[in-house]
Amino acid sequence: MAFTEEQEAKLTKLLAAFENGKRINELDPAVGELSAMQIEVMDETGETHRMELERAVSEAGNPIAGRWWNSTNATTKAAGWFGSLEALKKLPETLGLGRYLVADDRTMRKLDPKDSRRFEDGSPAALDGTMGQCMWCWSRPWYFTRWSDGERDKWAITLKPIPGKKSYRIPVGGVSWLDAAVMDRTEQKLCSVISEDERYRGGNGSARPGTDPKKPAANTPQASMLGMPATVISTTNFGTYARKRGEGWEANWFVARAAVEILITVIMGDRNIQAAYNPERDADGLMQGGFGSGVTTMGWQEWSDYNGCYPLVPTNVGLEMGDGTGLVSYSLPASEGGDQGTPYKTFQVPVFFGLVHAGYGHLWRWVRGLTINQEAGVKTEVYVAKSMTAAFNPNSIEGLKKVAECPQAEGYIKRVSYEGLCGMPTEVGGSPTTCFPDYFYTNGKTETGLRVRAAGGNANNGANAGTFYSNANYTATNANANYSSLLYFARYIKQNAIWAGPCHLAKDNKNAEGAGRSVRFRQFPKRAEQTQTDPQTR
Repeated sequence: MAFTEEQEAKLTKLLAAFENGKRINELDPAVGELSAMQIEVMDETGETHRMELERAVSEAGNPIAGRWWNSTNATTKAAGWFGSLEALKKLPETLGLGRYLVADDRTMRKLDPKDSRRFEDGSPAALDGTMGQCMWCWSRPWYFTRWSDGERDKWAITLKPIPGKKSYRIPVGGVSWLDAAVMDRTEQKLCSVISEDERYRGGNGSARPGTDPKKPAANTPQASMLGMPATVISTTNFGTYARKRGEGWEANWFVARAAVEILITVIMGDRNIQAAYNPERDADGLMQGGFGSGVTTMGWQEWSDYNGCYPLVPTNVGLEMGDGTGLVSYSLPASEGGDQGTPYKTFQVPVFFGLVHAGYGHLWRWVRGLTINQEAGVKTEVYVAKSMTAAFNPNSIEGLKKVAECPQAEGYIKRVSYEGLCGMPTEVGGSPTTCFPDYFYTNGKTETGLRVRAAGGNANNGANAGTFYSNANYTATNANANYSSLLYFARYIKQNAIWAGPCHLAKDNKNAEGAGRSVRFRQFPKRAEQTQTDPQTR
């Protein structure tokens, strides 16, 4: 085959370029600012593109596990992932999600991922409090960053802050894997234990009186309250009892609640936690779907007749799951006068990497460190505490930081703010299957005063319940049979008598990251000042 003159000329140029090419060590040194330099990269499509060198180095050292949603539609399922697919797949492993026993000094000991009755080394583990509290933990600190990129609502989890973005740091810590708390009635301390000892009797600390019209037998946990979560305690007292464990302990601090919401949403890739359960991975190898209705299908009257709307699910349910994810079937004992061969009700209890109930259903969860200030018919403001290391008074907004405003009308949630990690709705008007498909209760139109948040919903809330479900109707003194809390701890690294705060932004920790030491943060964090192009999207 003969070449044309034009083709021969091109081949000659190519040959000359090849012969005159230089090895890397023969090239002249680069000049100018790092921010102006670019490299050639190949993305997941197989196509090559240019990329800023500074950005490439930064992202390679801090892989992003991210999901994004299309903000122009109401679909609850993530439209795609961004950052590192591998980082997203391995996020639970990277963060060390799972069950631990945690001593009062916040020493953590990992349990066997497949058997919560023993430690990783095979030695037996006691879950009755003698060896520590039963906690669902993340074993390394991480950052949450959320921003808009055109029509994309991006949620990212990283191990370092993302330059130019508002990145919130979540310290090493965890919450009760029971997704509720237990009371040590002897020492008046909040616990997370699995025990049928009278010392840890759930509910209000007493057995049911036996007057419920469809009561179960007296020896069942639903009647005796043995081995059940604690309820009928105000959020104020939950905090008091939790802090008795020592420094770094609280009752469902708002940072902990945000951490649960964020982890479930990013890992599952669906804002509808009640979407159908799907054990299969999607085409990218990522988790998908939700956990179904969970423990939310009990009618209010049905529940009231059974045991007065006191706890239904014992603390040992889901124990066999270890750090697994899936559904556990649990049947309520039959009514004393009914057919003993027929359960009163059967639930499919969700478990998320060892976290029973996965943050929704069964019992409402009081949230500490967050106060809602509402003026009837005018506005509703959300405030958060600047630190967990100081005392917190839910009956005052003095010293708190305003982070959001909530609607004064109730309804299904359309938008949620994570400013300050508050996790509170800023707009309603959605539905049970769109946007953030959970409900927001408020009496802001008619009542003035301070309120607290309850999250997740309870056994009778049906489609209203979910990860983002919020109730802002109650004051800090309220105590109900169907409301509990979670024990929470945060580990701070003490070095040179300096302590890391429980939640702060990237800018405040910038110098500490480089120096390898922790810094105590006394003021609410400010926005990071560095700039960077948004990460590549899929």
